[in-house]
Amino acid sequence: METASMPMVQHTLSMKSIKKIKINDHLQIDKTGHQAGKIRLKRLSESFSTREFKSYFIEFEKGARSKIHLHDVDQLIVGMAGRGKVVILSKINHTKKEHSLEVQKILNLEEGEAILVPAGTLHWHGATEIQNSSQLSFMKDGNTFWF
Repeated sequence: METASMPMVQHTLSMKSIKKIKINDHLQIDKTGHQAGKIRLKRLSESFSTREFKSYFIEFEKGARSKIHLHDVDQLIVGMAGRGKVVILSKINHTKKEHSLEVQKILNLEEGEAILVPAGTLHWHGATEIQNSSQLSFMKDGNTFWF
């Protein structure tokens, strides 16, 4: 008696080993210039030696945030502790003398919540003015464009 056909699954051996790390140990102060305020982070994907996706654990002090940027891939931001926010910018207004950005949406990010920022979305993320925020960031390997 035959059962419903099941696709044949092939297992391939990986050269990578299974690895476990503590995400909030050995954080580095962000000195890239891509931030406003004090940010400490750990590049998790580097700790795991993978290039297939980028992952970061980020601690933002009160009022600290990333500078305005966009990615050419989707980004998932997960609130781990404290209260953060993600600000979506939509329109660049410019005259001969000045340039300004229009805020499209401000999203609060609480512990245990996640926000998906679609590829090509101009944004920044960080802590509120009154509380620190810890966040995880995940995205496929791609490019980040800073403004």
